Amino acid sequence: MDFFRKINNGYMSGSKKESTLFELRRSIAANHKETVDYQPGTLVDGVPVPLIVMEPRGGGNEKDRLKKIEAPPGSVFRLGSKVGCFGLMWLVTEVNYNQEIKLQGVMKLCNYALSWQEADGSVVVEDCVVSRYQTAATGEDAGKVVSLDNTRRNVLVQFNERTARLRQSMRFFIDLEGLGEPKVYRLTDLDRTSFILDGAGLFRLVCAEDEVVPGDRPDLMLADYIEPVSVVASPSIGSCKIVFNGDAALRVGGSQKEFRAVFFDGSGAEILSLSPSWDVVLPPGLDVNQISVLCQSDPCVVRVGAVGGAGHKFMLRVVADDYSYGYFESEVPLSVVPLW
Repeated sequence: MDFFRKINNGYMSGSKKESTLFELRRSIAANHKETVDYQPGTLVDGVPVPLIVMEPRGGGNEKDRLKKIEAPPGSVFRLGSKVGCFGLMWLVTEVNYNQEIKLQGVMKLCNYALSWQEADGSVVVEDCVVSRYQTAATGEDAGKVVSLDNTRRNVLVQFNERTARLRQSMRFFIDLEGLGEPKVYRLTDLDRTSFILDGAGLFRLVCAEDEVVPGDRPDLMLADYIEPVSVVASPSIGSCKIVFNGDAALRVGGSQKEFRAVFFDGSGAEILSLSPSWDVVLPPGLDVNQISVLCQSDPCVVRVGAVGGAGHKFMLRVVADDYSYGYFESEVPLSVVPLW
């Protein structure tokens, strides 16, 4: 058995299946760049992930708006991920459940930017997939009759901290901007379960055509317009925060995640001259060698990865002490999760 593992480069395997999967993943990774469908410049949730982007088989009206995608072993995309490809934005609408060998999925072209306002008047803009509402006839003699409802729209939008605050009866402009008298729609059905997998995914919105009322702003494409609230920052207290894309999780053996420290003075203006220090606060059982922290040329940026410790949580901390601006400190809790 030891000799078998040696010749198959499967030292970490405990069975013939694991050795075979190891060889398949290594072969796929080695040949990933050889296909004509290889797209090295793709971004998944803002992180570079080289994908293979393929045309789906068969015909259909949506063929040009739908692509099959594959990621090399060790890379990650999730249901609902935003993919920047061909200069356009796409949403991952399907992910294969069996990921032993490679990660596959389907992405759809975002054809609209849905906009609305938060309670404080701040504007949220989300790329989404808008389509006409379809109903299929049922019954023994109905066949495959599909009806389109011109007064309703289906909207697929990424589940994130902003869309999590969507509620039924909210109203949106869904129309081509600049042509006059755009149509407004009311959210009548908010599906927050059908397109969710492993804590990520998509919300499906069903919106019905509504009347434009005096409080709407067609010029801004914002329904139920709210005047923004002016916030005056305290002149004596600064702040610091750590920003990153996606969720607060590191996948074992996956690509490193980038974190950036942003500093503000007492008036709310960003401070660009600080050189902070980074460290991690690890719990018992999580070895320091299992977490990698790679500093960048910009001292406010680090990349953090995990080579082990699945199931553990730890803190990423940034500290800056400056004579002119004072002392800054911020932490973000991170989880270590399996790659697949």
